[in-house]
Amino acid sequence: GALLASRYQNLTFLSVGDVLRDSAERNETLRRVLMSGKLVDDTVVNEAVIESLQEENIQQLKGQKCNDIDAKIFNDGQEHVILDGFPRTDAQTKLLSKWPSTLEPALAIYFDVPDDIVITKLLGRRKCTICGGNFNVNGVDQDGWDMPPLLPKNGCKEKCDWDVDWEKRDDDTADIIKERMQVFREETEPVLESWSNSNRLLTFVPYKGVREMDRLATVLESYFHKNSQT
Repeated sequence: GALLASRYQNLTFLSVGDVLRDSAERNETLRRVLMSGKLVDDTVVNEAVIESLQEENIQQLKGQKCNDIDAKIFNDGQEHVILDGFPRTDAQTKLLSKWPSTLEPALAIYFDVPDDIVITKLLGRRKCTICGGNFNVNGVDQDGWDMPPLLPKNGCKEKCDWDVDWEKRDDDTADIIKERMQVFREETEPVLESWSNSNRLLTFVPYKGVREMDRLATVLESYFHKNSQT
């Protein structure tokens, strides 16, 4: 999502998980829920998302992007957001229906990836505490899936000690990931059906991981162009 948003001047990435983890640093109860792999209370998530979507917060996120970007996903003069991780439950979907019409999502994107590949890649996630870079030490090469490790090409490689400076998320353990995936099957898959029934679900199979961004951008631009004509 962040890579896709970085391609467009008027598109910003907002991770609900990041929002909740930031709040959990000041809330021990929330931290314990996140560490268990279970879903956070729907009302709490909804309020956190709405607050993050306030104009000043979106402008702050946008300010972190490169100023040389000219491309726009829409040519309507508005700012748009990739909202990663919401809604994930039926209750969140009902809360979403009460949002102002200006915040109504246009489309849901579902990345269809086999469970074993999801587990492998999540276990490989790392973040450098020195340069702030996000990397992945695990690669996948099976059944048409080709996702090599995502390692730094420069900068961090020379300045940072990977064994010391790279951190793994506390909740990226095999047990917690499997718990999150079980919750996904029980709580989120039914939500996908509702988006599909309203013809607002795009299923994308990223066989080459982040190297599929060109193809995903093309698919999205085609979708929005087609729907703008109707």
